[in-house]
Amino acid sequence: MKLSCTSVMLPRWDLDRTFDKLAEHGYDGVELRCRYNPDDDAEDPSFWGRHLSDVSPDNIIQKAEAIRAAERRTGIQVIALAPNVTLEESEVVEKLFRGAASLNPDNPPMIRIGAPRHDRTQPYWPQFLEARAGFANLVETARAYNVKILYEIHVGTVAVTCSRAIELLRDLDPDRIGAIYDIPNMLRVGLEDTKMGMELLGPYLAHCHVGNGKPVVTGRDETGARVWEWDFADVREGIADVARIVRDFKDVGYSGYLSLEDFGPGDDDTKLGEQGKYIRRLLEA
Repeated sequence: MKLSCTSVMLPRWDLDRTFDKLAEHGYDGVELRCRYNPDDDAEDPSFWGRHLSDVSPDNIIQKAEAIRAAERRTGIQVIALAPNVTLEESEVVEKLFRGAASLNPDNPPMIRIGAPRHDRTQPYWPQFLEARAGFANLVETARAYNVKILYEIHVGTVAVTCSRAIELLRDLDPDRIGAIYDIPNMLRVGLEDTKMGMELLGPYLAHCHVGNGKPVVTGRDETGARVWEWDFADVREGIADVARIVRDFKDVGYSGYLSLEDFGPGDDDTKLGEQGKYIRRLLEA
């Protein structure tokens, strides 16, 4: 296994500094944010807003040579693109496919593509089957571009656990689509036995977001009951047993990337350095 980081958590660094810092802290790869910046260039950088690296579906082909130069200079590989796009946004999806192919035609980075959000006011099964049909169609487009789609197991989607994700992806080509094993998201809905989930995904286990979280009380509702929410946490401090999860990845023979994902407060250098060293120790144990 190798260590990567999602640059979505690094809004304050430009493209070159992102690569240089990841190399400085001993990472192997980057899951590169590829999203549209807000129109206001004066907006303060933030996780879900403006990023100084400013790689988007519209400019990634123009920035491809600069990205490849950063890869050559630092040894950091772009292993995936992290856009904020769902499968029905076909025009943007094709831009991402072309962008990935422009970075490396022979081995393009994987691309995170989401399903529409689960609407709890509507019956579940039609939404699930529509998402499955959408991914089945998208796999054929991905084949034409020689790219691989990543479905992130994410709170609020139609498949929030490994058990549901395998039903979503079953019988689709695992060379063209796989799942992101997302620890902080699955934690929020009830993390099923980790090794069992990995084994259920089998060949669809394609990537991993390593993060953690903890429940916090934010107040009381109108009945007087406590209201709980989830906060991001350092991988060493949250509810998930990250050390055991890494052992489970080893046991099932996973050989891909573990990508740090921490959207909590703190200094970027410190988060990258300390948490990266901890995950690296787990990988080498």
